[in-house]
Amino acid sequence: MSAAPLESWRLYFPTAAALAVAGLAAWGAQLAGVPLGLLPGDHASFMLWGVMGAGVQGFLLTAYAKQNGAPLPARGTLLTLLSAHLVASAVLLLRPPIPAPLAAVLAALPWAGLLAWAAPVARTSLRNRWDPTTAAVPVALLGALLGVFLHVLGTARPRGIELGVHVFLVPMALAILDRILPFFSSRTPGYAGGRRPYFLGPLLALSWLKVLAPLAVPALTPFVNAALVLLLVRQWWGWRPWPAARTPMIGILHVGVGWFVVAWLLEVVGAPRSASLHALLVGGLGALLLGISMRVARGHSGLPVVVGWAGAAVLVLAQLAAMGRVWAGLGAVSPLVLVVSAVLLASAFVVWLVRFLPVAVRR
Repeated sequence: MSAAPLESWRLYFPTAAALAVAGLAAWGAQLAGVPLGLLPGDHASFMLWGVMGAGVQGFLLTAYAKQNGAPLPARGTLLTLLSAHLVASAVLLLRPPIPAPLAAVLAALPWAGLLAWAAPVARTSLRNRWDPTTAAVPVALLGALLGVFLHVLGTARPRGIELGVHVFLVPMALAILDRILPFFSSRTPGYAGGRRPYFLGPLLALSWLKVLAPLAVPALTPFVNAALVLLLVRQWWGWRPWPAARTPMIGILHVGVGWFVVAWLLEVVGAPRSASLHALLVGGLGALLLGISMRVARGHSGLPVVVGWAGAAVLVLAQLAAMGRVWAGLGAVSPLVLVVSAVLLASAFVVWLVRFLPVAVRR
């Protein structure tokens, strides 16, 4: 085996897609009446830290090192982290009959390992040059570690999910977008956008406040949601979505940002929690995971960075799944829509695997 560094996306992006297919198939089967014993919290935590988490790790372990001038992780490090992630994902979905503290440690282990790798990279880079994305990533990873540990330990399961969504995944996704969207869009004719200051710091502060406010000052929550909407719309306008979205591969990422705005607006108006949560996870983060993974797979393999038939199918299936799941969350339709949405989203990941798994495994 060659000693050359292995790009992490080749391992993690197919893993994320395969985990999504397995988890959605199990959840869809249970919704259809198969007694698998899964709980809503198991499904949510598996999709959050297992599926979306694999996508985050696959991106960071290559891009975070490169953007901060650090060496790529060695193959042994990647394989160790991936093995820990697969064990953690199994713990999240299957709830094996082991003591809760041990299960919590196993579920948190990949995030502890990733944080231990990212923190020295950030410390070295920030000594030379301040960059908000570089600083935000370890903070978001700390949210992932704390959230999954609390959730699996059982002492604060709903609060663990809140930490995972609002302190880990959403800030992580927006920190990545703040770095890559202006870069990706810079080649678009007529594009004049860029990064605006005072975004990621306020975003992280509001994210923690969003989790903590319901515990201390519940009346503050609508104002936090409104502030998040205004902050994101301001930054989104700075990214100049309309010129950039003329390129379909970039347009997918802007669709994901739009779902974030929809999710927080739903919370402002007091919509059911299920609707806003799935607008974030299925609509926003699903579009970003699929869009970034397709772009990385193409760009890092020497293929044209275009959407193509597979990308179009993946996007349409995922968006239909998101719309159906949010609609069901609003309580306006039959529970059958839940099953259909799970099938549509699983189909999107199947198409991804059919098209991009061969790309990931080839030299």
